[in-house]
Amino acid sequence: MSSTASHRLVILTQSEINDLYNLPQFDDNDRRHYFEMGDAELQSTRLRRPSAGIFVALELGYFKAKKQFFSYEVADVSDDLNYLVKRYFFSLEVATLRLPSKPTRQVIRQSILSWTSYFDCDANAKLELMQKMQRTAAFSTQPLFILREALQHLANKRCVAPRYTTLQDLVGRAVASEGVRLTKLLVSHASASVMLHLDQLLEGDEAAMSISAVKREPKNFSWTELKSEVERRKVFEPLHEFAGSFLKLAGLSYESGKYFASLVKFYTLYKLQRMDKDMVRLYLKG
Repeated sequence: MSSTASHRLVILTQSEINDLYNLPQFDDNDRRHYFEMGDAELQSTRLRRPSAGIFVALELGYFKAKKQFFSYEVADVSDDLNYLVKRYFFSLEVATLRLPSKPTRQVIRQSILSWTSYFDCDANAKLELMQKMQRTAAFSTQPLFILREALQHLANKRCVAPRYTTLQDLVGRAVASEGVRLTKLLVSHASASVMLHLDQLLEGDEAAMSISAVKREPKNFSWTELKSEVERRKVFEPLHEFAGSFLKLAGLSYESGKYFASLVKFYTLYKLQRMDKDMVRLYLKG
């Protein structure tokens, strides 16, 4: 797991973000497919002046492709406009075209949503999406898994996905909410000896089997290293047994356990020692 300077989760690569939100890059086959309009759609473009109607056709094709709306300049979409001129708008010249005004573009987009039976992700839709993410987080707290399930939920509901930063924030809230639930459960069900053992892992004494020792891999397969590994396993066996029972009690999947455990490797010992103790115990338990 990683985060940006603004503390948002880094969930997708830049390439994956571009795939979702960047302006479509059509080839000739794409243009023939996405800019093909039925009689009703074509008639709707002709209810406006051709110089506005062509942008209706353009936005409609882009929406069919990516279920998003985009900001662009005429120069960015000149190839697609040229195609539309040759296909439907014979009287126009791309060089003379100007983008519709902001209010006109908003009307165009609302019309497209109506034609396609989609809707914007308003406050109610975001609340429903947040509830979906929280249910998903109870199954797996992997941010990428939560995001993918959220995008599928939006597609099923025919809802336009909000900005990536909004999705990042919602996923972060879902993960944090699940973390709070689990830490409360851990505090109420872990014995005093288990809590003490977890806290001792953060003392920074390798000889005492600190978290630094847990993170260390055996150097080789020598007798000394193997013996040390066996001893470590004996020390951690009570924690392993508790972790197994806690996973069942909390309804956590194996993947969620792996995710929380991975945070121990992500953060330094110094950082872990300065984080909320109950949350760190949850990571260690994983």
